[in-house]
Amino acid sequence: RGPGGRGFGRGAVRSRPPAHGGRVGHRVPVVDETADLDDAADAIVAAKTFDWATSCLADNAIVLHDDVYQPVVDRLLARGGYLCSAEEKSALQQAMWKEGSSVPRPDVVAKSASVIAEKAGFSVPDGTTFLMVPEEGAGPEYPFSGEKLSVVLAVYRYRGGIDESIRLVNDITGYQGLGHTCGIHSTSEENVRLLAERTKTARVMVNQNLNEGAGSPRNGLPFTLSLSCGTWGGNITTENVNARHFVNVTWVSRPIPPRTIDEEELFARHWARYGR
Repeated sequence: RGPGGRGFGRGAVRSRPPAHGGRVGHRVPVVDETADLDDAADAIVAAKTFDWATSCLADNAIVLHDDVYQPVVDRLLARGGYLCSAEEKSALQQAMWKEGSSVPRPDVVAKSASVIAEKAGFSVPDGTTFLMVPEEGAGPEYPFSGEKLSVVLAVYRYRGGIDESIRLVNDITGYQGLGHTCGIHSTSEENVRLLAERTKTARVMVNQNLNEGAGSPRNGLPFTLSLSCGTWGGNITTENVNARHFVNVTWVSRPIPPRTIDEEELFARHWARYGR
């Protein structure tokens, strides 16, 4: 599935020649207790507000460690965010989705925060650029956990170690956006490694605006408008689809001398880590 929707994607895949595709976008950055909070807030706001959050790389949910939850929320408030009350959240949900639907109403897509709030029956201060909604669960019963295509950001809190944030990321992307992108704001290489190893995401963006997952001179990812999600998302690759994917390569193969590899040499690192 690409930006044209499920039907568009299916039509492209079934047509000739073969097609590369993407899937539902759903970007979830983690902010752990070691993060630079100002940099994290700047990146979240930049990704959330770009192009009215219609990009498949706009942050849809953020997962904040308990130690930094309030400091990050405060920084987001200072950068144009508005934190919805429980009553406002309920009204917003009714305004954004028909009951039982996971697809946002068209009249909230690519609209300003003030317009969306007005449709929900409340007002926001001048200068508000995005709305924040505290959330806990993921799935159809929690529509804010899905892709919203609007300047509405679900805010999650996790306690304990990185494993809890990984569980939340997998729950959220497992509902919508499996295989797409997550991120982390952290100075812990261990946390970065664990997030990359244990989430089903093709891109893990570290200490940067998640919009840069579409390619940036700052990170070396190739520019694309089609972000594939691997077999997790029903795609053929986990790469950013670019010109290289449309070049036919001819392989010229010649016999090579056989080489016997010692098992101890071949499996030494694997055995050292996991045992024989």
